[in-house]
Formats: sequence, structure tokens, C-alpha cells
Amino acid sequence: MSLTVGLMPVAAMAATVTVHPGDSLWKIAAAHNVSVSALETSNPSLNPADLLVGTTVQLPQTQSQSTYVVQQGDSLFLVARKFGVTLAALQSSNPGVNPAHLLVGQTLKIPGGTNGLGKVRVAPSFSYSPTSSSASASSADMYWMARIINAEAGNQSLQAKIAVGDVVWHRVQSPNYPNTVQGVVFQVTSGAYQFTPVMNGTIYNTPSAQSIQAAQAVLNNHTDLVPGAYVFYTPSKTPAVSWVRKQPYLATYDSMVFSV
Repeated sequence: MSLTVGLMPVAAMAATVTVHPGDSLWKIAAAHNVSVSALETSNPSLNPADLLVGTTVQLPQTQSQSTYVVQQGDSLFLVARKFGVTLAALQSSNPGVNPAHLLVGQTLKIPGGTNGLGKVRVAPSFSYSPTSSSASASSADMYWMARIINAEAGNQSLQAKIAVGDVVWHRVQSPNYPNTVQGVVFQVTSGAYQFTPVMNGTIYNTPSAQSIQAAQAVLNNHTDLVPGAYVFYTPSKTPAVSWVRKQPYLATYDSMVFSV
């Protein structure tokens, strides 16, 4: 289903740049005073881990908007980032909106005085070069695996991080889920993201060295600490009536429970 995005008043067309040899998403963002995450939002089909020379990259909108019509897959965080405003400001402008359940076609008010180029911290992306002794995972899978591990288990042990990666990889290999790490991470079921970091924006944080190590263990070394696990949760943050608590238990690492 295709949707028309409603933007009022009409904005000036966004500028574009062409990828040259040696460019990275971080270099382009820094050169144009925008964030890496804003570029990713403006270019959803772009693989940030593998920019191709000659690719056209669209820069974020350069003129403020007053309203925005929600599209499939949007979250309040993604809309805020798209227009260079804070999540708090967007929530204040839309007090009746449930940030955990945006409706396609819903109209959001965008706070005034923004230009889509707000001063934000530009986080450099990490690069990955597989070693000759290990099987090479795709750069895109490694990119998103390290980010979801970092977002879900950034303060946990290496074992917990690997177990989180195992759950994601089990889903990739299952016919019941998308067949790429990015597809699994950004999957929307019944109007809701499967992974909270996509909704709150922490998926875009730069992964730590240990998170990258965990991603390599899962994708290159095929380390599987929780065979058969498809879900994980933190008991202290999960309601007692949640369906996930009813799944068959497999293991516990740090504060995280892993289940079928």
C-alpha cells in the first residue's frame, strides 16, 4: 500500500548529494551539518555500511513544517528526528498522541522554529572488516546486529550480548520472520515494532566495542548460547501478564531471560 505524505505548508525541495570515492554517511552528514540518523531517515533504502559511488543521497528537509501525516513504520522518535526537533517538543505539541501506537494517516503538529537541521550530535558509524580466519557476514547484517545488541544489552555482559544476537539470528533463519538482520530489527507486527529500541531511537546509537565483538561472535563464529530462543525480556521491566513470560524458559544471562 502506498501512502501520500501530507506536509503543510509546502516545503522547499530537499537537496541531494552524490556519493564520491571515500565518502561515508558520517562524512556526508558532517559536511552538511546534519546527523547520521537524519540522513538514514531521509534515505530508508540506503545501506549505510556499503555506500556505492554515484548513489544519490537526499539531505533532510531544509524548511520547517507545520504538520506531518504519519506513514507506515513511523514512530514519534523517527518523526522528531526527521524534522530536527526534540522528542519532548514533539510530544508537547501533540498531547493527545500515544507515542507507543501511532496511527497511519494521523496528523502530527511539528513544533515551529525548526529547519530540519537542528544542532545534533553526529555519531560516527563503525566500520567492519572480516578477518580471513572467519566466515564473512554481510556488512549490513553486521551493522544492524551490533546496533540492536548494543541497544538491548549495552550494560550487560558479553554473554548476554551474544544471547541477544542469537535471538535475532534465529529469527533471520526462520521462515516466519524477515531474512535479514535489518528486516528482523525493524519488523512491524500488528502496528507495533518488535524491538523497543526502534521506537525509542536507541537503535541508532553507535555500538560499543563489546557489542561489535558480540555481533562478530554470532555472525562469524556462529556462537549460539541459547539454541531455539526467539524472545528475551527483562523481568523487572516486563508486566506479569505479558505473553512473553508464558514462553518456555531456556536461560538467564545477567538480568535478561531467554525463551522459546
